[in-house]
Amino acid sequence: MSVNEDWARTEKCLPFVADSMGHLLARMRPHISARILDGPALWRLLDCASDLPVTAAAFPFGIEVPLHVPEPRSNFGISLVGDSLTARHFQQGRNAEDTEKSSAGVAWILDETDRETSTLRRVIGRKMGLEFEISLAESPSRTDPGIFLFPAGDVLEGGAGRFQELGAVHDALVFAGGWNPDVAERRELDRLYAALPPKRRIRRVGAFPSQERTIRTTATDFRTAVEVMAYLERAGWPGDASAVGEVVSFFDEYKTFVYLGLQFDVTANGLGPSLGLSFYAHESDWLKDMECWMPLIEAIGERKLALPGKLEALARWSNGTATMYSEAGPIILVRGIHHVEMSIIGDNVGPVNGYVFFLMMSTRPGKETAGRGSR
Repeated sequence: MSVNEDWARTEKCLPFVADSMGHLLARMRPHISARILDGPALWRLLDCASDLPVTAAAFPFGIEVPLHVPEPRSNFGISLVGDSLTARHFQQGRNAEDTEKSSAGVAWILDETDRETSTLRRVIGRKMGLEFEISLAESPSRTDPGIFLFPAGDVLEGGAGRFQELGAVHDALVFAGGWNPDVAERRELDRLYAALPPKRRIRRVGAFPSQERTIRTTATDFRTAVEVMAYLERAGWPGDASAVGEVVSFFDEYKTFVYLGLQFDVTANGLGPSLGLSFYAHESDWLKDMECWMPLIEAIGERKLALPGKLEALARWSNGTATMYSEAGPIILVRGIHHVEMSIIGDNVGPVNGYVFFLMMSTRPGKETAGRGSR
């Protein structure tokens, strides 16, 4: 059975577990530490997720946990894959009167990647992500989720000169966000890509239609402080590249990562001052083993970049496997850390966020789990 068949089977089983993603997350409550997520933030997240079909849990989803604040809160994200029950939910719902602006854009991207001949499909395949920021305001208003696209493999590797492919990603986000084309913004994105060295790649490009216009772009596969600083200088990042290099060198001494990601805010006026420095402890994105993350967690604690209680909860809770039962049979729930990101502005490091993923897999006859997911 293929990976797509595993996903399809899980999608069909999930409605026997819960009525919505919010209902499913409520059922998962025993597997989420109260130090990580609780109180009003939990209820706001469940309310937000209740608008999403439970079938979305057939694909990787997760929470973004701020490790520098005492409040137990998080943001929330899901994956969408074309030709799925979840994709059809978005495509068929675009004409509803209460449809959010980004939902129509999401449906359009799904339509576009359904076409085998489209440039966008060649660049990103059929996968995208939605990120929901959970507000703790007294009277929060619903906002459109962020839309993120993931260039596949080495399509946008440095030195390849695939500016047309990068343009297809940019155009898709601009259209989905309801924005007007901006030649200056596109030029800045091209410049960021042109500065990328070989063997490094643009891995993630996204935008939040409800927020101030910016194209969040992540380049990955950096291994040393020297190459990080060199790229920041070539790309024209306005911050202190040497301060970033010092941070990378510190964590490199503790052997805390196998590669790094750099997230930029791209605007028509250039790169924004904030840099996201992401740590990946393994080549695989879907790793439930906590051991490889302990050097990073300990180094963050030594540098006092996060609250000890939050770090302890992340280390104790954010990995493992459980089984949820339904009329359709058992479903395996896997959780682990996807990556950890630090924000850097000037020479100030923080905040620090941990990104925890969940995978749900229906069992096949004679099989305990169905493996899936790769970098």
